[in-house]
Amino acid sequence: MNKHLRRLSMIFFIPFTLLNAVILLSGTFTTVYYDVGQEADLPRFGTQDYSELLVGILAFALMALLAVKIVKKRMLPLALILEAVVCLIIIFSSKAVAVTDGLMLDNVINEFNAGDYHSLSKGGYMFIYPFQLGYVAIGQIIGNLFGPGNYTVFQLINMIAILFTVYLLHLITRELFENDEVCAIFDVLSLFMFFFFTYVTFVYNDVWSVTPGVAAIYFEIRYLKGKAVKDEILAALFLGLGCFLKTNLYIALIAMVILLIVHFVQVILDNEEQKMRTVFFNLVFCIILCIMAIYPLKLLGNVYAAKADLEAYPEGVPSSTYFAMAMQEGEGEWGWYNGFNRNTYDECDYDRELTDEKAKLAIAERIAEFKERPLHAARFYARKFLSQWADPTFVSVRNFELSMRHSDSTSSFARSMVDGIWSKIFQGIMDVAHFIVYFGVVVYCILTLKKKSFTLWQALPILFVFGGMLFHEIWEGSSRYIIRYYLMLLPFAAYGLFEITKKSPK
Repeated sequence: MNKHLRRLSMIFFIPFTLLNAVILLSGTFTTVYYDVGQEADLPRFGTQDYSELLVGILAFALMALLAVKIVKKRMLPLALILEAVVCLIIIFSSKAVAVTDGLMLDNVINEFNAGDYHSLSKGGYMFIYPFQLGYVAIGQIIGNLFGPGNYTVFQLINMIAILFTVYLLHLITRELFENDEVCAIFDVLSLFMFFFFTYVTFVYNDVWSVTPGVAAIYFEIRYLKGKAVKDEILAALFLGLGCFLKTNLYIALIAMVILLIVHFVQVILDNEEQKMRTVFFNLVFCIILCIMAIYPLKLLGNVYAAKADLEAYPEGVPSSTYFAMAMQEGEGEWGWYNGFNRNTYDECDYDRELTDEKAKLAIAERIAEFKERPLHAARFYARKFLSQWADPTFVSVRNFELSMRHSDSTSSFARSMVDGIWSKIFQGIMDVAHFIVYFGVVVYCILTLKKKSFTLWQALPILFVFGGMLFHEIWEGSSRYIIRYYLMLLPFAAYGLFEITKKSPK
């Protein structure tokens, strides 16, 4: 990276380093768990089990050493096979079903396939949450092919998405660091992502949307390294698919556009050949990325509006209600979902302007309270940050337990994952992985600052993660939303772990 741009990048890289250090410090002394039988996500902070942590670190170190010295390039297929086996065992032993929003959307899918579009009408689920349309459209295809409510198919798609995500993250690791040993360490690290494997039963769009988002960043990295225009086209296509499934990926869009602009600025500063060509192409690609991320869902919305005999597709609950909810505290976790958005919309008889006014009034009142109590404001946002980023389970065990309440599974293994020995084992593995990942990331950050070795392509995933850190401080909180960012940290963690274990410096 050009030295002037590298200095400018410290605006986000240094805060990124400090925030990761805070998460590491929290993970060193605490862990997060969830009580079973609850009706809401209630993360609880508990003390770290150091004997468990030490054993886990030693086990990881041994596996990483074997992978680097013996297995190396064979580690990826071995890891993918083992991960597939774990996912299949969880799927077929648990017989998990759709719950909460996943169940609501399953009902919408079945209704749409039957020609019933009443949920698009005033007060209906899709009237309130129209951004779910992409998932519903794909769910309709699955329903037509495999029958209604075939949750096993949804879960097998989750498994495929998980395996492809791990494979793509391996490719990102290779592009970022071009080192087989770092890749081998990443492959071992992926085996510890038990929260991801537990989500294989989650009938919703969280897992599906991670894969195209990771693919978009992978191809964007390749383009920034000067591979080919086709890489940017593929990045746009995958970004479009990811945003079609989950609009939270607009953060990836912002990161990609910023890096494209920085890329052509660097070309100009370095006075490279064909600089005008690069400037032109990058500007065009910025426009293409925006179109692909935003318009497919809008176009599909118009199609469904016509089917439902509506003049226009519903706009849904105002985003201001999410920002207001993100500032509130109560019986649940601070800044997490508490129903304020939907309840306010209901109370206002689905009048968007009135709902928006009430949400903005709630925001103004909360800001005034924070101004009067600045220390409480700092405590509120610190707690909200750590409840999301310092949770090694990412609500995975809690969501699995919620699904198992409605499952007819008699598997002792599946039931043990809820509150038995396997639940403790999974929690322990996730605790260890969480500590190792953030330790490796902090080491990477310190070495990068020391060596001044920050590259343009490394900046993309880091800017994406940093954007997620900022966004989910002001948006509805949940550690489930952090999964896509945490996974993007794995390549950097692998590099940091490699650097502290290798015998001699480069």
